[in-house]
Amino acid sequence: MVLEKLEPNVVWQIFETLLTRTPRESKKEAKIRTAITRWVADLSKATSVAMTVNEDVAGNILIRVPATHGMEACPPILLQGHMDMVCETSRSGGFDFQNNAISVRIDKDGEWVSANGTTLGADNGIGVALALALIADRSKDMAHGPLELLFTVDEETGLTGAFALDTKSMGIQSRMMINLDSERMGYITIGSAGGGDMLFTKELSLTNRPRKDQHFLTITVSGLQGGHSGMDISLPRANANKVMARLLSLVSREAGLSFCFWNGGSKHNAIARDAEAKFGVPTNKAAQVEQLLAGERAALLAYYRSTVAGATPLEPNMKIEWTKSDPGATFAPDESSRIVSTGNAIPCGPLRFSPDVPRLVETSCNFAIVKTEGSKILFHLSTRSSVDAELEALRNSLTDIAMLAGWTVTKQPAYPGWKPLPSSPFLQYVKQHYESVAKQKVEVVAIHAGLECGIIGARIPGIQMVSIGPTVTGAHSPDEKLRIADVAVFYRLLKTLLKSLPSLRL
Repeated sequence: MVLEKLEPNVVWQIFETLLTRTPRESKKEAKIRTAITRWVADLSKATSVAMTVNEDVAGNILIRVPATHGMEACPPILLQGHMDMVCETSRSGGFDFQNNAISVRIDKDGEWVSANGTTLGADNGIGVALALALIADRSKDMAHGPLELLFTVDEETGLTGAFALDTKSMGIQSRMMINLDSERMGYITIGSAGGGDMLFTKELSLTNRPRKDQHFLTITVSGLQGGHSGMDISLPRANANKVMARLLSLVSREAGLSFCFWNGGSKHNAIARDAEAKFGVPTNKAAQVEQLLAGERAALLAYYRSTVAGATPLEPNMKIEWTKSDPGATFAPDESSRIVSTGNAIPCGPLRFSPDVPRLVETSCNFAIVKTEGSKILFHLSTRSSVDAELEALRNSLTDIAMLAGWTVTKQPAYPGWKPLPSSPFLQYVKQHYESVAKQKVEVVAIHAGLECGIIGARIPGIQMVSIGPTVTGAHSPDEKLRIADVAVFYRLLKTLLKSLPSLRL
């Protein structure tokens, strides 16, 4: 083990040996489900504690654990997280997430755990590890009432596990829930945004015989920070698809182009870090196009990589490069123009901030993915809002943009937001103990990211919920890392909350 000397050892051992060593990309959670089920069975046998595991048709699993001695009268409490992770890599040769373990490391400063060129999977692997540690902990100060541990599938690509959850068939009894998918120590989340994805698609004809008077270029945008399309959408970062759209739109307007392909981004809930496009322009305008691209690149780099004294570069590693390419099959110039114009017209980033909660993004759009497969092209957008009516208004506006250019539009089902209940007795209980254990003031917040709480709460009327967790930064990107000290404090908090539950009066 790399993390064997970190405390609490029971948490880090589970995180490294079970979570980081088991591939668990969204929609491909079979291996981690099997690993957790086997781990629980082995633990139950070793401790003679009658733990049970239920699995529903979606692949969600519910682990039931009886109360420890003297805690039998406590009401049950649900600890919830998701098994899947976003699989992103910056390794030049790629990374086989289906068969290779995540290579974990302790950063040189000793403050963080990170991965070597990939996402770490602390979102939400550390939540799962913390919950499992509570039932493996044999220390004298471990006491809890009946526990229900719910681990869902496919949270990252559409919350489909939560959508498919049948709380009745799973037999969930709890009316209190701690979601372990928050990523800021010192905060309690009590509300989150709803959202829904949109797909713009076209199937066009390709001209396999390029005109002889065309000059072909391949352009790349790379080195961007990316990040979570909910948590990080308010940061002044570039989106590779929007940068590419800006460049292509300029060329299209000034010189005309026929493009061969445009690919960018890979995850619907990640800000696009890279994009690539190949296109042809009239040979007699090749020099003009080179000048246009050089001028626009200079403007973009001046903005995002500013070296002005006192300025902090927004995208310090941003690269925009192009090379001459061999001829290739192209889309017609008029269709190329419509595709590029649509991409340039799509709003991206925070569109409106909450009038009630300072600095909280209310409504946003992430231009997540552009994908060309032969004669088919796809734009994948991720839209979010904490106001359901505003979410639908945005989705309708985007539909209008797409229809003006002849796209086929698919609005995928939206998921509900989670309405804050600031007067909840359970919230006050958690906040009191949080501040006592962490020895700091705790802030109660709502977030722009989507959490499963809204969906689960709709299926269990009256359940009181909070979302908490240790600090994770760079989620959904290869820069993801987990603060070591927070894990120890957070684990003590969970143990305190469970042990003190008899004092709670709902």
